Amino acid sequence: WGLAGLRIGYVLAEPETIAALERTQPLWPVSTPALVAAEACMSRAALAEAEHAAHRIGVERAHLLAGLAEFDEVRTVAGAEGPFVLLRIDGADAVRERLRSLGFAARRGDTFPGLDRNWLRLAVRDRATTNRFLQALDQALLIGG
Repeated sequence: WGLAGLRIGYVLAEPETIAALERTQPLWPVSTPALVAAEACMSRAALAEAEHAAHRIGVERAHLLAGLAEFDEVRTVAGAEGPFVLLRIDGADAVRERLRSLGFAARRGDTFPGLDRNWLRLAVRDRATTNRFLQALDQALLIGG
């Protein structure tokens, strides 16, 4: 769940690792609103919704990746299962600007350690949005090529 401003997480580890983490843990590591939100996110209904969303995102990611595979200029990072796709395009910074003018936002990659301006991160969206994006990408690549 992405709950802006509420930070909560958990660790699964060996007992020795947990003990070491506990020794450096802040006195109040999690706020009350974050605990309430975490409890809500672990309800049966929330877990069922998350499972459904994960399945749906997987289907939509596969559709996006299949569309991106049609572009010789685009290389995607394989193996991801999240709601984003990382891709490399020579001159991605200019492509990103052209996409913006066509109504689509793509996250620049050079804000991530180890990547440069030839990388973009795309959010996985529904099929209709993805189809419109792929058309816009085709146009953005033609304009620049």
